[in-house]
Amino acid sequence: MKTDEFLCCADELIEGQFSERRFQSEGEIRYLVVTRHRGVAKAWLNVCPHQGRPLNWAPDRFLSDDQGNLVCAAHGAVFECDQGRCISGPCKNANLRAVAIEESDGQVRILPDRTLSA
Repeated sequence: MKTDEFLCCADELIEGQFSERRFQSEGEIRYLVVTRHRGVAKAWLNVCPHQGRPLNWAPDRFLSDDQGNLVCAAHGAVFECDQGRCISGPCKNANLRAVAIEESDGQVRILPDRTLSA
């Protein structure tokens, strides 16, 4: 991706709620988990590091625990929302792949050339 890409309006990201967004990268459709955590917009690829499955149980439907952490619907891995690190479950200490985003002028945008670094 050579230019930043509109992801969503900033007011669509609700503190502590997870949603699914899609974007195109190098001709492929990719899915993201996005949220707002402590006032900051966050985005990760919607792929659990345990077995590469989507984290959601249905389109745009995610599980969370009582502390507001993201829970993988397939195997119960629990990810904290600050860095996307697994704090419990089969892939403990693994990280979700963060996607670089920026929030300004009421928009959340994916930053160019920093999206899918391994």
